[in-house]
Amino acid sequence: MKGKQVKNSYSPLGGIGQFDMYKVFKDFIASKGDKYQIVEDSKQIYAFSSFKFDDVKREFRGIMKAGSYGSRTDIVNIETGNVDFQRLEKNAEVLKHYVRFYIPEKLDEGVALLHNQRNIGIKTLLHELLRAELSRVTGGRVLQMNPLSYEKAFEEWKKATAKEIKLVRFSGMNAIEDQIKNLGHNEAEHTYIIKAPRRKNLGVFADYLKAGTEQSATIEMLTQLCTQVKTVVEMNGRKRTFRLGANPSNQVCEIDVDEDKVTITAGNPNMKEFDSWCKVLLNEFLSTIYPGMGIKV
Repeated sequence: MKGKQVKNSYSPLGGIGQFDMYKVFKDFIASKGDKYQIVEDSKQIYAFSSFKFDDVKREFRGIMKAGSYGSRTDIVNIETGNVDFQRLEKNAEVLKHYVRFYIPEKLDEGVALLHNQRNIGIKTLLHELLRAELSRVTGGRVLQMNPLSYEKAFEEWKKATAKEIKLVRFSGMNAIEDQIKNLGHNEAEHTYIIKAPRRKNLGVFADYLKAGTEQSATIEMLTQLCTQVKTVVEMNGRKRTFRLGANPSNQVCEIDVDEDKVTITAGNPNMKEFDSWCKVLLNEFLSTIYPGMGIKV
């Protein structure tokens, strides 16, 4: 997340001309209240809810409710197979997305954590809203919201040991079974889970990010046979589940919720627990993005 001048040089976020990006965003969110807003061009609605602002730490967090409208669809009961009701063009299914921003005053780059629900995200919508507002207030300054790569975001976790590989909606084994076993295959389920043998591991996380390794070659192959590949890594008693792709070093950094830390009920996280967990994540990001500066929230 950067504030960009026209001449391709970046401004400190607290001094974009005479404006402070933190205050611009805070004022924009507060101005919307908690009522739903309609974006007619993209047929979306959104609302900001339960936002908290810390002017000293220059961070804010809360819930962005978002959904789409404009299509008539059937809502089917999966137990009976019957249509319970019909969603009309004026109806929108709304999902709740946790968001958290850190906007330093004297640096030109901040951090945003954005929560996906059922693989549905809000980055495009939120970026467009904040981009338009920053441009309006500052007279044309440009907001960039670029995804963090694994390489930049998780220097610390590169040394973590891989304990599991999860293959979501996996279809077919056949000739690749032997190659999977080379990683230390011990137990499998459907969603297919590759677990390290007891007291062993499946290599370190860096092996999955580096081209030419056995691990990256296997992940590249497996991504063709399932919708998602996830790697569970562990370090000093902490766990993270990362989503990988055929070229992990170029992937957006996506992390699955740690259900040992956050209770999930009916597909939704306990927001108090989720908020605490995201604070830990944010501080991990800050320690790698601003090394040696001691920045924490």
